[in-house]
Amino acid sequence: MARSNALLDAAGGGGAAAAVRWARVCTFRPMARFRHPPIVTAALIGAVAAVAFRLGVMTHGLPLRVAYARGFSGRAVISGRWTTVPTSQLLTRDTFMAVSIVLSLAIMLGLYEAAAGWARAAAVAISSALAGPLVVTAVLGIGSALGIAYASRTLETLDYGASAITAGGGGALVCVLGDRRLRIAAMAFVLGGLLLHHQLADWEHLVAFPLGYGIARVSGTSTMRWPACSRGIRRPLMAAASIAVAGALGVVLGFDTIAAPAAPHAPNAAAGARSPTGARLSTIHQSPGRLVVTTYPSPSTHDRRRVLVYLPAGYDSTLDRYPAVELLHGSPGGPEDPLTGIGLPSRVDAMPDLPRFIAVSPDGHGPAVREGDFADTSRQRLGAALSDDLRQWADATFRTDGHWSVTGLSSGGFGAAYLAMRTPGAYDRVCAMSGYFEARDPAFTGEPAAVRIAASPIAHVMKDGPPTLLIVGNRDPDVEDNRLYAAAMTRVGQPNTLAVLPGNHGWPFWRAHLPGCLRFLLATSAIP
Repeated sequence: MARSNALLDAAGGGGAAAAVRWARVCTFRPMARFRHPPIVTAALIGAVAAVAFRLGVMTHGLPLRVAYARGFSGRAVISGRWTTVPTSQLLTRDTFMAVSIVLSLAIMLGLYEAAAGWARAAAVAISSALAGPLVVTAVLGIGSALGIAYASRTLETLDYGASAITAGGGGALVCVLGDRRLRIAAMAFVLGGLLLHHQLADWEHLVAFPLGYGIARVSGTSTMRWPACSRGIRRPLMAAASIAVAGALGVVLGFDTIAAPAAPHAPNAAAGARSPTGARLSTIHQSPGRLVVTTYPSPSTHDRRRVLVYLPAGYDSTLDRYPAVELLHGSPGGPEDPLTGIGLPSRVDAMPDLPRFIAVSPDGHGPAVREGDFADTSRQRLGAALSDDLRQWADATFRTDGHWSVTGLSSGGFGAAYLAMRTPGAYDRVCAMSGYFEARDPAFTGEPAAVRIAASPIAHVMKDGPPTLLIVGNRDPDVEDNRLYAAAMTRVGQPNTLAVLPGNHGWPFWRAHLPGCLRFLLATSAIP
């Protein structure tokens, strides 16, 4: 090279020689040295991209059914659906989110892995993906147990995307770069996002960022310098080969992670379409069923109430009418519980012999008393909102056939029995799982005895009451209440079945016995 420079200088090419020397010495000098191919990052990017294309995210957004089945929420984790923590990391909502997540992974985790190696990057990615959601869930769970309404509401929030991993990778990268000003700016960015958005992901960032920083600080890495171009093309070729292999692995993982294929658009029910009543429906298509998330007007509570509606396979391609099943969550809980906790869509898919039906899962929280047990009291007409108002709206909005049944778990079991008792003839059948049947606090705190008695199903059994199935675990603290309620119905001749089955008061029990409950409600069997 020195000889070449001398020849150039002799020929009057001093400027060209200077350019050659600059290219040789100064190329990429100020930054870090990439010595490791980003295998882990490439695999994650490949998996995220494969899932996005597999589910049609780039064309019509993430199917809501998949979002609730595979996305993360604190309530889903508490209910035992731990697999939603890793699967949620692969989901993206739309094109913008898919692209931004891919770029964030490439910059945050990819640069760190290139400097520190695949093992350290894997430790940061796995730790952040687990610790972010789980720590936030633990804190919110404690807050919910202490009666903090914000914690209870946030536990129900649905979240997905690899933002916890990008936050952890960002923390690790900031640590390796070692610039104090960059560290302060990054911390301000994380805290600023929390102050501005108050989203579940922002709380996860608050956990994942310092965790990634700490892992990088403890594990260490060599000083980072950019390689000179004269090093040849061996390392770039190795990196490209590693990325190709990891990307292929990501594609395989992405296609296998969520097996349900995305359904094509139906022309009469596009996302954002309006129902016959004029309400805007947030709905994304997914075979074999379709999930609708919307609100309905409630004159009884003077507001619009949130509701999730699951429409059966074939709903968009036929003019058939279907029976409706109202599903009531427990306390604490939310309308997502039949999807995230019990897994209604997958349960229905696994029962091809089950008659098709429309599932309606309303938000049972009251405006005056949040945990109102789905009942009317002197402070709020919650029972009317969840029965009269809801049924009138659903019958006008969807193709119901006029036949309704109701089920619920825990306090929702009380609500199911109460709603059927409140309006005789409104519901054909009732299935109460792990319920109780006398008015309790806190829903009835301060209410007079007359209100409590009026709301207690056990005080209003009747011969022509709806056939009722009680499902309760033999270790459930309310098993005796179920026996007393069944005995009261038997005495007056109200049709009922009491099923005391092995188990206790919890999600594994409810998931196991939901199929029997649905078969009873749809009159395909008498007992689970």
